[in-house]
Parts: sequence; structure tokens; C-alpha cells
Amino acid sequence: MSQYGLIKSFGIDNGELDSLGAHECFVLGYELAQIDHLIATGEPAKQPVHADNRERIATACRDASREFILAWMEGDPSESWMMLTLFPRATRSERDLCDGEDD
Repeated sequence: MSQYGLIKSFGIDNGELDSLGAHECFVLGYELAQIDHLIATGEPAKQPVHADNRERIATACRDASREFILAWMEGDPSESWMMLTLFPRATRSERDLCDGEDD
């Protein structure tokens, strides 16, 4: 028998998703899992994301120490979408260089 468990808290204790249906919540959860995968690769990426996920995506990026930009998509009057830009993860030598500049 398979066992399932929580991979990551969705952070919804404040009732922010109460007005959304089950299918919409599923989409947001699936999207967050996709973003977590992109973050883990360390590669640069650019992808439209649901605005309802912006706080969870920002938290995931910060938790993984990934530089990112979340910006409203131009020409989207619905304000439902944002563009996520993930910058490449700094290599060890790049981090060492930055650490050395502070001396």
C-alpha cells in the first residue's frame, strides 16, 4: 500500500482560499509543486503564474535562496496572472567571490 504525506505546507491558515473551489485549489497546489521543481534545478526560468499563488511562490524562492522577480503581466486586465522570473542559482565560486568582496 502506498503512503502519502505532506510535502510542503500550503500556508492557508488565514482563510484566503475559502472563496475558491476544490479544482482551483488543486491548480494552485500543482503550480506550486512545478515552481518548487524549477527552483530546485538552479537554472534560470521564466513562467506565468497565478497571482493567487504569489505569496507562496515568493516564500518558496526565499526559502531556497533563489533570486526572483514576480511582476504583473502587461496587458492582463484581469490581474489574474504574474510573470515569475527565476535567476540562476549562484555557483559556489560566485558566492565565494561575493563573500570576499565584503572583506
